Amino acid sequence: MGRRKKNSKKFSDNQKICENKISEKLNSNKKEEKTEKREEDSSILKDTITVYQRLKLSLVSSMQHRSPDDSDEEEDAAVLNFWPRFVFVSNLCLICMERSEEVCESCGMVSYCTVKHKKQGWQKHRELCQVLTDVCTNGKGLSFLPDLTADDYRVYRLKLIEIVECRLKRLLEPWEKEILLYPRVCCSCRYFSKVLKYCPTCGIELFCENHDDKHEEWCRDFQVFRRVLFMQHKNGHVDPEIPDTFQNSPLYLPDNFDLLMVQLYNRSTYYCDMDCYTYCSLSHISTIPLTTLYSMQISCRDWKTIDTFVIHVIGAEFQFECINLHVWEKFFLHLLPNLKHLRLMFIGPELRLPAVPLDLLTTVKLCSTCKSFGRRVNISFHPGKFYHNFCRSKQFIKPHLVCLFNPGLYRETGFEGRDTWPETIKEFCKTKVPVCVTSYTKHEIPREMIRIKSIIDVETILEPKRNPFASIKPDRNFVSDDAVPLIYKNYYFAIIRGKL
Repeated sequence: MGRRKKNSKKFSDNQKICENKISEKLNSNKKEEKTEKREEDSSILKDTITVYQRLKLSLVSSMQHRSPDDSDEEEDAAVLNFWPRFVFVSNLCLICMERSEEVCESCGMVSYCTVKHKKQGWQKHRELCQVLTDVCTNGKGLSFLPDLTADDYRVYRLKLIEIVECRLKRLLEPWEKEILLYPRVCCSCRYFSKVLKYCPTCGIELFCENHDDKHEEWCRDFQVFRRVLFMQHKNGHVDPEIPDTFQNSPLYLPDNFDLLMVQLYNRSTYYCDMDCYTYCSLSHISTIPLTTLYSMQISCRDWKTIDTFVIHVIGAEFQFECINLHVWEKFFLHLLPNLKHLRLMFIGPELRLPAVPLDLLTTVKLCSTCKSFGRRVNISFHPGKFYHNFCRSKQFIKPHLVCLFNPGLYRETGFEGRDTWPETIKEFCKTKVPVCVTSYTKHEIPREMIRIKSIIDVETILEPKRNPFASIKPDRNFVSDDAVPLIYKNYYFAIIRGKL
């Protein structure tokens, strides 16, 4: 789920501080002054959260229509082909994503593993290099980063993006923004230098001569992060084989993702030989349905016998909650033999659907066994709608479970600068059904609960805890990177219900 936009008042002080420091350090031309003037209304400076969400794994997709002639048993279905975008890491080669000690002599912010790759990457980097050199290196735009507070540091990096875009007279691509969002500086003190050392184990984090091993807690996570990026860059999108096991009786999920996979794959060669990238991707596309099923089994007494189950996903984003809908069949219809009809309703103001026929998006191809037993998965999308408005519409069907995945409720903000959360919180609590709320970090989930309870009286079904079915695919954290450099989808969760 997308994080909501922050109120500009919360950042006004930080913006003023950073703007003053920038004007002192950088020689801004008239075009930049015009940019600074309109930055008061800039969504980037109002909201670090929006920029962070924009830089999550973006996928370039193409959609093909499979005709009935392809298979006598298959219905028309949408086939989404994804290729992950390039992700920039300051210490990995711009061409091949291998570790690199060679940096661009001019800007000092981009790395290459060989002279050959440096020549090859110059065409890709040349235009931006000159501006980065003028603003960040020669202009000393990165020289005083150690003096900034964590909040000032975040706002300042966004300010630099605005200045660079103004100089280039174009918007930066996501990977180009990452050069400034995650710059080549010491991870401990933020000192900028062309001769920083990198961690020999993870190959990601950089250190100055005064800080050489301060990230032991996160080193293993960064190792996985680097491996995933390398495999992703080399092989593109991976589509893990989802375990296809029918249960004769309802399967109660073990409190461990790996134990469940071992059980469902039945120790198959495919599972035993699975590489790191595939395994991370498996957890990533499974976290939504498995977190939902786990919450269902904790909070719904009749989960074993119910034949129709309706789920509302609030604040859904297509590229996370909605692109692997076929997985729901495997984890719901195949594991719960009494369940005949699963209905999924995705609602959210930030839900944007691809420009293809809606019936292709809502069609979930079912196996022949599910078809023969009359089972079905119904999908409906409700884009551009707040949940409290959806609840008053004709499309509303009372749910058995409501889910909010990584919503950021504790941020007292709303979509497009309005605080719409109180209305939504009241509305989903009025349903008197279990509500699952997840978060990216351990520190966020208690704050989510505090926000809900400050608005309406609720019953806590499950206190905040580590989610055994969280994604184990790491991603960089911009919003609170001073405390937690890497985050995971649905890392912690809790279940509440409006008091009956």
